[in-house]
Amino acid sequence: MSLFKPRKKTTRSPRVARRNGDLQQLHIKVSSPRIVMIQVMRGLGASAKVIMILAMLGLVVWGGWRGVQHLFLGNEKYKLQEIDLQTNGHFNVQRLMSITSIDPESSIFAIDTAEISERLRELPEVIDCEVAYRLPGTLKVDITERVPAVWIECEELGLPGRQNGGVLADKDGITFPCEGYLWESSRDLPVIVVAHAAENAFVHGRKMNHPEVMRALRLIQEFDSAKVRAQWQAERVVLVNDYSMEAVCNDGTRAIFGMYDHSRQIADFITICEHSLKTQRSIQHVNLIPQKNIPVKFAGDPVLIKPRRKPVTVSPDVQEIESILDRD
Repeated sequence: MSLFKPRKKTTRSPRVARRNGDLQQLHIKVSSPRIVMIQVMRGLGASAKVIMILAMLGLVVWGGWRGVQHLFLGNEKYKLQEIDLQTNGHFNVQRLMSITSIDPESSIFAIDTAEISERLRELPEVIDCEVAYRLPGTLKVDITERVPAVWIECEELGLPGRQNGGVLADKDGITFPCEGYLWESSRDLPVIVVAHAAENAFVHGRKMNHPEVMRALRLIQEFDSAKVRAQWQAERVVLVNDYSMEAVCNDGTRAIFGMYDHSRQIADFITICEHSLKTQRSIQHVNLIPQKNIPVKFAGDPVLIKPRRKPVTVSPDVQEIESILDRD
């Protein structure tokens, strides 16, 4: 038999007090330096565990990053070796490098293709572009450029016309500056001359906000689609007023066109030019707005064209017989 009686297990229960016959429950929280110390130690232990877990995760991330750098970014195999630039215009690699600030010594994986695409699309002469990797070391860039159709000249706005650094417009009337190698391919394009225009008429990357200039552009396109001879192609189109424009051709011919009905006017112009070519005359001025009785001013008198057929020689005997028959 045990000398000591086992102590009964007891559970703490809140003390219940009675006041005026009502039960009241008292909650007592005991605090001491030892208890506070134990709570602090428990908190430090939990914090240490969290810190250790975060440190381990950081080491894993850092080790993975170092591994990626060693495997890809620092690997000579994936160093940028070539820029494969495909374009329908004259955009070259030198201009691409200057605009995008690509480091030629960097790894191909260090190049942000999305940022390069965004920078290129911001250029007014670029319609669209695609940038992608081609392993191990090629950066492939496909650019769709605007094809210039005309120059814009406006002295009021300081637009110089046919000049390096001037303003070009494509077939849809969207303007962009002449930069890079565009000058070499655009120096022979026709010029549209306008005297007055609003400040926002020719904003780069947008369609021209000038109806008369747009109609002059359509006239130049009619010259191309009608396959007019090279000497009669429009070298420049000058806007005269609200209802007419003057085309100055490569051979110096001047022709007045209206703002509308260009197909009929071009057909009349070709007919008149072909006639002047046959009669060996040059046209000085023609007004193509009237549909009938078109006024034409030629530079010289018509020249009679000698027949190519050789004259038939008649013998003296035949001539004598014919003279006798003529007497009868």
